[in-house]
Amino acid sequence: MAKLVDGQGEEAVVGRVGYWLDSGDFVSTADLDAEHIGEIGFPRDWPGVYGSSKALKQLVGKKGKCAGKKVGVVPLPDASQLSLVKGVQFHPLQSFSNAERAAKAAGIDIVRGWAVYEHLEKDVSEAFVAERFWWNSLADGTWVDFTPRPQMFQEMLLAEAVDGAPKAQEPLSGPQQKLLQHLLAQRFPSAAAAAPPATAPAAAPAAVTAPAPSAPKVTTKIQQKAKTPITPTAPAPQSLRELARRVQAGELEAVRQLDEKLRGDDELCVQIASEGLATPLSKMLGDSKHQEAALKLMLLLSDAGVSQSADVGTELIAGGAVPKLIQLLSSDSMQEMAAAVLGNLCHESPENQDKLADNQMFQKLVEMLSFPGAVAQEAAYAIWNLTVGHEKNSDAIARLGAVPKLAELLKSTSDIAQENAAGALMHITISQEARSVIGNAIPKLCELLQGSFEPEVSTQAAGALLNLASDSSEYAKQIVSNGAVPSLVNLVKDGPDLAKEYSAGALMNLMRGDMEVASNAAKQGAIPSLANLLSRPSGHSESLGALANLASGSSERQIQIYKAQVTRKTVALLGDEDVDVRRSAAALLMNLAPHAKIKERIVEAQALKPLAKALKDSDEILNERAAGALANLFNDHSANVHAGFQQAPEMIPSLVSLIQTPGLSEDAKRQGAHALAMLAAEDGPCDAVWQAGAGPPLLVLLKDMIGEAALGIMNLSWRWPQVKAELVKSGTLEYLMDMLKHGDDLAKEYAAGALMNMTAGSPDNAEKATAAVKDLSELLKSNAVQAAEWAAGALANITRSGQAAQETAIENGAATSIAALLPKVTANGMSLVVLALASLAETQGNSVSKALGAEAKAKLRDFRDSNNSDLQEYTKTLVDKLGPGFSL
Repeated sequence: MAKLVDGQGEEAVVGRVGYWLDSGDFVSTADLDAEHIGEIGFPRDWPGVYGSSKALKQLVGKKGKCAGKKVGVVPLPDASQLSLVKGVQFHPLQSFSNAERAAKAAGIDIVRGWAVYEHLEKDVSEAFVAERFWWNSLADGTWVDFTPRPQMFQEMLLAEAVDGAPKAQEPLSGPQQKLLQHLLAQRFPSAAAAAPPATAPAAAPAAVTAPAPSAPKVTTKIQQKAKTPITPTAPAPQSLRELARRVQAGELEAVRQLDEKLRGDDELCVQIASEGLATPLSKMLGDSKHQEAALKLMLLLSDAGVSQSADVGTELIAGGAVPKLIQLLSSDSMQEMAAAVLGNLCHESPENQDKLADNQMFQKLVEMLSFPGAVAQEAAYAIWNLTVGHEKNSDAIARLGAVPKLAELLKSTSDIAQENAAGALMHITISQEARSVIGNAIPKLCELLQGSFEPEVSTQAAGALLNLASDSSEYAKQIVSNGAVPSLVNLVKDGPDLAKEYSAGALMNLMRGDMEVASNAAKQGAIPSLANLLSRPSGHSESLGALANLASGSSERQIQIYKAQVTRKTVALLGDEDVDVRRSAAALLMNLAPHAKIKERIVEAQALKPLAKALKDSDEILNERAAGALANLFNDHSANVHAGFQQAPEMIPSLVSLIQTPGLSEDAKRQGAHALAMLAAEDGPCDAVWQAGAGPPLLVLLKDMIGEAALGIMNLSWRWPQVKAELVKSGTLEYLMDMLKHGDDLAKEYAAGALMNMTAGSPDNAEKATAAVKDLSELLKSNAVQAAEWAAGALANITRSGQAAQETAIENGAATSIAALLPKVTANGMSLVVLALASLAETQGNSVSKALGAEAKAKLRDFRDSNNSDLQEYTKTLVDKLGPGFSL
């Protein structure tokens, strides 16, 4: 990060006298203080906003809080304007002294007033902020501003103050210093810089930032949860217990009377079920005279067990009911009830699902799916309960041909049949065999989502689609093409609780990696509906996951999600007991954090501490996403890095431990290394990262061609020579050169940056790295400008080792490539490309001269005439080396 200085370029220490911005120099129509102004920029609706916005008039109108008498848009100074102040140095956040120095050097007037920005986090033209600011006016009245600006401020809206906007010099206070450091970090983040030796300067090390890690794509499947047995709170009434004793004695009339008295009272059913009825009723199922009455009572008791979440099924199984029930599946008059009881016995009980696993029963239930009316309906119910979360049962039933029959049952006119069929399909699809033949059911399942069907039917259809889309892009496309997305969004918004949950999960899976589906879902209103789901007692994992996939790769949707006020809820859910909720919460934060203004809000919501805690969680997926979230929060944001280091320094050893965990996924290693690299981009955290022992595990990752490890090396090696020396001893240069040759594009870019910093100011390292010259010369042609700039920086250092390296670079087209790079070079890379040309010109001046055409020379003239003294000096050195025959 650029150093905080006063108007003379001296370090801004507390007590130094100068012009210092403080909280009183900022006026926000949103009532935000100076440290929490957030992202600001040029008014988006200019010039129309000047006449239409009440907020802007109240700020800088003639009677506004910062009353202005003249307003104008001021671009960056052009070459002729810069020539008026040639040789004068101007410094960031020092508009007052900059204006005074320009006035003294060029004999021009000072204009005192306000810089006016729009709050970009608010709606267009909703809120603005004024910052006390001075600039200059030329003799013809043209306003000109020489104060260095952030790259995003190509134009500035300035308002000359009615009262002159006075500012006095004063000693720098601690709060002022803190504010200025915050503004400096926000407006002028880390950038590559150059630190010149005495003659031909080397490209110097610098803290850098990297692209956001790839966004996690979240999927879910519905799984079975074990039932908790419920013991009756009171014994059954004496009269019913007497009937139960008569049933135990095998009395048929007692069975009928008990059935009559229990109907409509599930609680009584559960109470009496524990009175020893299971064995006698099971025996009666084998007696043709008793079996119908016994089966009816057994159905009544097991229905009550399902309704009351009581474990009636286990007692009935222990009493020997299952073999008799399987036999009754062949009875035309009783197969419907027998199937219903079998479904009840294993309802929400994985243990009982195992006990009922019988191929003869499976075969009969599948046959019954083709029978008319309620028989097929109850067979589907039994299959539904047998397959919930049970892959072995699902495989067995699918192999018997259940899926096409269940798909056909979806077309029934019975709501219950449709619900049972959809429920069975939802869970049987855990089987790969079932999934391979279920495609024909998708159109009907999508149709059942519509509001014209019963909510229970739509709920199960949403669940089936959720599972079908969980890991099949083919089925996901079919579901989308059958128009499911609007219906799913409607169910999230207005459906029953379980439908909201299943539909959110289905949307999550459908949007996985599909930007078009995500865009469509957002247009249908998915974001506010999913956000509302976070305020309900269930569905958090699915809602967070769907929002995470919506946020992936779209700044527009990221803003919409942020405005839905989910940030603090998401942070709170990082501590949820359910690991799936914690995973999805971390995923959403990771996918929101690439947005420059949202990452600040996430930190303000106190996310850093729980994310650091998540790094130690036993779940590796959560570890990976927490590391990715931290990497994105720190990326290109110095203030967040320091906040992380201050609030949760324990994250550093956790990240170091994470990247060396045996069996860790490659993605998790990348995210952990990326987060460490971002921490190493700042002074204090950089030391802590090294002291925590990050070097050795990063080198292991470097050998494995993980580019983020090179980024970590790049940032670690910029600070201390001894760190650089230790890394060299461990073979770092060789690993980096190998990555430069064989890595993917991003790895090559990071390797070039690391080589630049490893060789800066170190002739020995530069000489050892000469084998990289050919590959670095090739990287200069990259379409990724930063990669080419870093390659130039590394060449600037390495080719200073001698003529042979310079000749190799020229032979591989380095001079021509650098000349082609000049017109598109960024502010961070200007010094690097000039230094590279200067290094090559030591012995290859003719080749460099020939490579510099008219466009490249024009760019070099801009560098020569800029207000950057270092860049001016480097350009002068280059021209001198090219000799008297060369001219810009």
